[in-house]
Parts: sequence; structure tokens; C-alpha cells
Amino acid sequence: MSERAASNAEVVRAFYAELWEKADLARLPALMHDDVAFQGTFGQTMHGHDAFAAYVRSVRHAFSTYRCEVVDLLCDGERVAARVRFSGRHDAGSFLDFAPTGRDLAWEGVGFFTLGAGRIRHLWVMGDMLGLLGQLRT
Repeated sequence: MSERAASNAEVVRAFYAELWEKADLARLPALMHDDVAFQGTFGQTMHGHDAFAAYVRSVRHAFSTYRCEVVDLLCDGERVAARVRFSGRHDAGSFLDFAPTGRDLAWEGVGFFTLGAGRIRHLWVMGDMLGLLGQLRT
């Protein structure tokens, strides 16, 4: 792996560990460009730090614990693809219009990142929402 690809891989790992798992949104400027574009599972498109931070908070507020495990990571220069396993206890707030269930939930997703100058410029994600909804409904 080239030095640039290895560096970009570390940015993506930090994205999941710091922004998602730790919810350390103060790290946004170091990891994402100011005009970052994010496309989510449900077709939503967001631009910029404020919109992305609001999205992270909207997910994280529902879980008292939240974990992100990077299962696979593929790098090609400025592009990185990640397969991630998410898990958490849904007991702190509503999520996807479901009141807290008290359940431990787990699902997987993929993210396709484009980086520039060591920060994320564009991110497109797709999560296993069918599997997650099944867990929320049972």
C-alpha cells in the first residue's frame, strides 16, 4: 500500500473511531473538508460540518453504547472503501421512529470515501437497514 493510501486509510479508521464511536465532533475539521458531501442510506444528501454533526447526533442520541468495528478496508489512492459493523444498546432515545427498545442491536454497512489533502471530501454510505428494522420490530 502506498504511503498516501495508508494515510487515507487511517483517516477513515479515525472517522469511525472518533466521530462515530466516541462522538468526538470536535475532530470534524481535521477529518472532513468544510464542504464535505455526505450521501446516506435513505437517499439524504448533506453538505458541510454542521449538517454532518447533526446527523451523527441524531443517530448517537438513541444509544447508551455505540461501537464501530472496521471489518474490511480497501484503499486506492484517494479512494477508500470500508465495511463496518455497528452495534449498540438502543435505550437512550428514539431511532428510525422507534422508541427506545432496550435491545442490543447490530448491523453492517459500507462507506465509499473520496479524500483530498488528507481529509474526506465525499462519502456515500449504505447500511443494512432491513436487518436493523427487523431487530427493532421484534
